[in-house]
Amino acid sequence: MFMITLGKYHPPAIMEPFTPFWWECMVMIILIITIVVRVPFHFKKVNPKTYATFIALFFSINFIVENYYNYQQGYWNLQQNLPVHLCSISYFLCIALLINYKQWLAECVYYWGLAGGIHSLLTPEFTVGMDGYNFYAYFIDHAGMLLVIAYMILHLNFRPRPKSWIWMFGYTQLVAIGVGIVNHIVGSNYMYLSAKPEVENPFLIGEWPYYILVLEAVAILHFWVFYLPFAKRNKQEAVNASL
Repeated sequence: MFMITLGKYHPPAIMEPFTPFWWECMVMIILIITIVVRVPFHFKKVNPKTYATFIALFFSINFIVENYYNYQQGYWNLQQNLPVHLCSISYFLCIALLINYKQWLAECVYYWGLAGGIHSLLTPEFTVGMDGYNFYAYFIDHAGMLLVIAYMILHLNFRPRPKSWIWMFGYTQLVAIGVGIVNHIVGSNYMYLSAKPEVENPFLIGEWPYYILVLEAVAILHFWVFYLPFAKRNKQEAVNASL
């Protein structure tokens, strides 16, 4: 393992969930997502695909500003700022999806983004701290995934294919292997494969590597639950197609 560091290491910061400040942030996030997603419904001249491209541009600018801010502050380093957390990967897939919709991209965003977005907002851990722009970038990154999921369901007619939740669990293993290699090379903890996150989460059971096995079980359970709202419709369509 090679410890390659450019900037200083920034200790992560934790926001305690269900505190008044946490609730203020959650209410603001819900309001913003609702407003942004509903714009095409209320302004008929807004083309949903053009609007999606605009959102993708905003997300891209946010990523550039976030990394530039950390670089200027002297905190950009390979251990914390590479976009290889699963949420970071999902964020880039959101941008690609908004520009050019593909079913497989949408399924990656749906399963990974929904799991990562929900837990990151329920138990926020700011891996590069809460200072300055990092505070806003954290919520743009994670709430943004939920925004894209809502947008593609309401405006892009997304629904996951049968057994997609199983396939996504398999893809997750492949991503974890790649991220594990990155962790080994640069001495990082992306996807929390090297050590547990510092947040209090009921699914973080045991020490390394046992908590990873628990998270594997939790992940496939999450994916199955996320598929359930679409299961009945997919099953009915399969029956109709066989008649």
